[in-house]
Amino acid sequence: MPTTPKTPRQPQPFKVSRWTVQRKLVLAFWLVSVIPTMIAAELAATTLSQIFDSNVRVWLQESTKIVKDEISEILADNARAAKLLLQHAHPPSSSKAIRHDRLTADIAEAMGIDVVALIRDSDHKVIFSTASDTIVDQISLSPNAVLQTINVGGVPTGTVVSTFATSQDGVNYQLLVATYMDSSFLTSVADVHSLDLRLYLSNTAGFAEIFSSQRFEDRQLMVPGAIEQTLRETRQPSEQFTSRYSGLYWPILNDTGELQGVIYSGLLRHSSLVGLVNQSNLFALIFLVGSVLSLTVGWLVSERLTRPLRDLSEGVRAVTAGDYNQRVAVSGNDELAELSSTFNHMTARLGELHHLEAQLRRRDRLHALGEVAMGLAHEIRNPLGIIKTATQLLHRRADLGETDKRHLEYVVSEVTRINDLITEFLEFAKPSAPVRAPQLARPLVEDILGFCEPELESHTIDAHIDDQAPGATLYADAGQLKQACLNLIINAIDAMPEGGCLTVRISREEDYTVIGIADTGEGIAPDMLERIFTPFVTTKASGTGLGLAKVFSIMDSHDGRIECISEKDVGATFNLYIPAHGGDET
Repeated sequence: MPTTPKTPRQPQPFKVSRWTVQRKLVLAFWLVSVIPTMIAAELAATTLSQIFDSNVRVWLQESTKIVKDEISEILADNARAAKLLLQHAHPPSSSKAIRHDRLTADIAEAMGIDVVALIRDSDHKVIFSTASDTIVDQISLSPNAVLQTINVGGVPTGTVVSTFATSQDGVNYQLLVATYMDSSFLTSVADVHSLDLRLYLSNTAGFAEIFSSQRFEDRQLMVPGAIEQTLRETRQPSEQFTSRYSGLYWPILNDTGELQGVIYSGLLRHSSLVGLVNQSNLFALIFLVGSVLSLTVGWLVSERLTRPLRDLSEGVRAVTAGDYNQRVAVSGNDELAELSSTFNHMTARLGELHHLEAQLRRRDRLHALGEVAMGLAHEIRNPLGIIKTATQLLHRRADLGETDKRHLEYVVSEVTRINDLITEFLEFAKPSAPVRAPQLARPLVEDILGFCEPELESHTIDAHIDDQAPGATLYADAGQLKQACLNLIINAIDAMPEGGCLTVRISREEDYTVIGIADTGEGIAPDMLERIFTPFVTTKASGTGLGLAKVFSIMDSHDGRIECISEKDVGATFNLYIPAHGGDET
């Protein structure tokens, strides 16, 4: 948006302290010894890795108990729920069944039970169920089938199943209680990033993963056939150590010794040192402390040196992209601070030069446009006058029919309209110099709104004045300033075809009186904001694109400026910055 450049403050001379970057580097290299740090790091890593490898098997065995304990907990919960549910699950022949069905479902939901079903032994008919029959039909009622895989919504889901025999009115039933092992299973281990716990359950293809505490890309989705065979034969855990994992496969057996599931507990080998620092011996600890100390000092020094350089790099990229408002923080009194300060002064100066260049380009375009307009208007006006005169003479002939006269009237009307357009263009291309005089801002604004009141009322637009600077003065040509404000108000009316609110605000900013015209209309698209003051650029279907260009020209001739603040579909505000007094006044 066009702005009037302000006089920049002269940069203060920058002083560099004796504590220079070179001396800081010398001190850093004196404090930090590269070779001892490398030796200490190697010895510490080797020692800690050996300690970890000797204890990893115990850790993996303990971690598998998390899954086994969770399954045992679910089975215990199923048993507790069954005692309560057996009191409320009744076959249809019972008079209590209907009113207790909802209560049974509420109890199951409150206790986190996903499936509760009452199944008749004689024909395996589902008498009551909180889940659909398609889910219940997939569940085996075998007392040894504690862990099962069923399809829920197209997704294989692990299920902990418990069955309980019951008899009512001489009929035998099986109460089925099942809990899904879904994404909430083992949430307590989800934050242990290096530990990978998986649960595999049997399906038609073998033992497939139905739960994993981590989602590493290279994890095994199926238990390898050789490991499955070993678990079936030995019924003992099977270790697997690779370059990436230290892992343990642990079998889950039912009461008859059949393999129902497999728990995998794995630890990423690249994180083997995490959490085991306290187990290193004294020698490794001394070297590790030295390594941490040297790394800390090195990091602090490098951070102090590289942060200003990163800021400068980002600043240069922003300036290259055209953002001349970019500034970098200046801290300290060394060469880097001096460089940052110089960069800020440079970008401020570049911004001023860029603004001046844009102003010069705009004025050059307007000057060239004026030269072309003067010649073009002269060449067009003469034949237009002849055409208009000849048409009017023809119109006066008595022997012409009404149709021919109407056509000639169209010609005269259009020639007059073209002549008016050329006159408007000439006024824009060769504006008259303003005759400026001091005057009050409020009466001028009231006069403009009074003139526009009928048009505003006809469009159901509510207009009011927001005077934030009573007694504010203007040093301007009243006629030209009214013309600029009228152009903006007409644009605001066009932007509010369904009516709205027009606010004319008067305020002060330094040596300027600001007249702001705000509407609640359609707003201006961001890509148009930089071009709306360019001649022949318009957002209206029938506009000439000279209105805002004329306003800009008037403000430029008044040593002022115009800015636009707009948001699409919210409205637009045009602020006219007009000198409050003449140049010879204080």
